[in-house]
Amino acid sequence: MSVNRKRRGTGRVTLSDVANLAGVGTMTVSRALRTPDQVSDKLREKIEAAVNELGYLPNLAASALASASSRTIAMVVPGLAEAGCSTMFAGLQQILQPAGYQIMLTESHHRLENEEALLETLLSWNLAAVILLSVEHGPNLRQWLSAARIPVMEIGSIRTDPLDMNIGIDNVEGMFQLTCLLAERGYQNIGLLCASQEQRLFQQHLRGWHKAMLRHHMSPHRVINAATPASFSAGARQLPEFILNWPELDALVCVSDELACGVMYECQRRRIKVPDDLAVVGYGNSDVSQVCQPPLTTVTIPHLQIGINAGKALLARLEEEPWEGKPLAPRLCLRDSC
Repeated sequence: MSVNRKRRGTGRVTLSDVANLAGVGTMTVSRALRTPDQVSDKLREKIEAAVNELGYLPNLAASALASASSRTIAMVVPGLAEAGCSTMFAGLQQILQPAGYQIMLTESHHRLENEEALLETLLSWNLAAVILLSVEHGPNLRQWLSAARIPVMEIGSIRTDPLDMNIGIDNVEGMFQLTCLLAERGYQNIGLLCASQEQRLFQQHLRGWHKAMLRHHMSPHRVINAATPASFSAGARQLPEFILNWPELDALVCVSDELACGVMYECQRRRIKVPDDLAVVGYGNSDVSQVCQPPLTTVTIPHLQIGINAGKALLARLEEEPWEGKPLAPRLCLRDSC
């Protein structure tokens, strides 16, 4: 005996439900929602009443599949707490949302395989574009994104081999300027404190550091790369190791403001005066750099402007217009810590 199996419903109001209530065909409802000017006022009002009564919401995923396009942009970041992430996202939203695009934000938790898995799923939604806050990617990503034939925007850091479009800051130049500042102010025994970060970003900071130290004929060997992510506690833990290895240390460059503030907290505990006994500088110009004591000399990263510029460039590409990808210049923010 055969049994007719009824397709399980999702509980969601469908286009057919609206059509049945309005007493018209589904194609008429679809036309009224997509191109309301092609439907008479009386019929449009009838359909709108049915939509409002049922609380119907269009299935954007199905619509995107049908039209081979969407107004959704996927943004994958290493972590939502990443420095400047929320500010860059706000800049992107400022440009893209008024143009009718919605950004779907997700995080990879600093794992390349997670980034690949996320994008493998997201690309099936026929995305309009992809935004990546990262400088390292898994081996399959370039091939997948190339095959997708959609704009790809990498933001945050300038890279020499972008997947497609790239808007960010020149971290080599930023670290060069910061280190030169200390050398030009007479500090002779300068150290560099790094933390766990993407390899390309670490290399950019290191290149700027070496360039500045060699420019001023100083040894660049005083470097510690902490195994943990940048944080206040990481900075506090690493200062004793610097003092033990290089007691002559008179200035310390940190690759983040959090590391630098952690160093200064440990200095206060050890009664080391900043900047009299040890100058400390950070990177990023975060809120904490302005309120710590003494206020922290650092490098300003224009996160909001990066987001705005990236949004404008991406919108231009989506609308098939010329776009510009000039790097944003880092700027020193001079305060009392050096």
